[in-house]
Amino acid sequence: MKHIDRPSGCFVDRHLTEPNLESVDVIMLSLDAEDFLEKSLYTIYREIPVNRLFVCDGGSKDQTLELLENFPRVEIHARPDLKTAGKALEFLFSLVTTEWFVLVDTDIELFPGWFDEMSKNQHLYDALESSKRLRSFHFYREDKPKLDEHCRSLDLCHLLRKKSIKNFHCDDDYMWRFTDILLRQVIETSGFKYGKIDTTSHIHNETESIRYQSDNTKNYEKIVFDEPQHVIIDIEKFKQWRVKHAKAIAKYLDPEHPIVKADRGNEAVIKILDREWIIENAPKWIKYYTPDDNKDLEVESLVTQIGDEKMKKLVKEIANLKNSNAEYQKTIDAIHNSFTWKTLRKYDKIIDKVLGRKER
Repeated sequence: MKHIDRPSGCFVDRHLTEPNLESVDVIMLSLDAEDFLEKSLYTIYREIPVNRLFVCDGGSKDQTLELLENFPRVEIHARPDLKTAGKALEFLFSLVTTEWFVLVDTDIELFPGWFDEMSKNQHLYDALESSKRLRSFHFYREDKPKLDEHCRSLDLCHLLRKKSIKNFHCDDDYMWRFTDILLRQVIETSGFKYGKIDTTSHIHNETESIRYQSDNTKNYEKIVFDEPQHVIIDIEKFKQWRVKHAKAIAKYLDPEHPIVKADRGNEAVIKILDREWIIENAPKWIKYYTPDDNKDLEVESLVTQIGDEKMKKLVKEIANLKNSNAEYQKTIDAIHNSFTWKTLRKYDKIIDKVLGRKER
């Protein structure tokens, strides 16, 4: 039976209970968000003096829209024509009228005092990320890597000055899963200050589900619990989106930005693209696209550190491939299709070295 997390207690609208507070707009993206949406909205209206809540929905076919309609001062914009989160964010930014506004995901719960604590830091920054995140799989774990200055936001839970995103733009082509990095990159390169605030918290909710079922181009994976694993359920859609993710990285992300540099996996991702496409569309990445032919690695020594025999065999095959991009990609696919993300992460550093990814 499908479980939808319902809020407890009375609904509080801070805009009405504290009318002397300066209200702010709130914006969010939605697509099949019914699982945690109502619980999330209860905390948003309790914590934030909401001027208007702008929602850009990607075509939800569950109860998302019905739930939203029960809340005050909501403007729902059904925009299934916008295929990427990046373009939908740009659309939402155009609707904001208040000097400060809140950008938040539909599956986030705000801790008591969240808005007040975030607002204390408005004099220091133009964009404030709520960086202390508890990941809720109906057990709670603090997402400690997110606190690091060079770790990406991973979700959208920010208090932003409107003028800090005046230069935000992306085409409606590839930018879907890296909007948090692009957002920070635009803010900082526009001369505004971006800060992480860890004196308050938010909860990031996830549940067992097929993600984004209403969009047939994105529903290629589902979440199942052990510790959650992303299981590919449609390999062809996954491959199509992996190419778009790679193009999003190459076209929009700066390889010299600290968050991008900190994730060495980006170099491996863009290797699935044609060299000619990189040269034409993302020349700044070309030096990271070319493998280092002078790498000095004791491959056999590294491979012996892998305990899983199937994984060991596949990694050896990759190490022995020279110039066959097709065979290289086929073996990479075999690794991704045969193991859980948990297993991949366990051997990630070893695989990095075997593949000869450059230290940056």
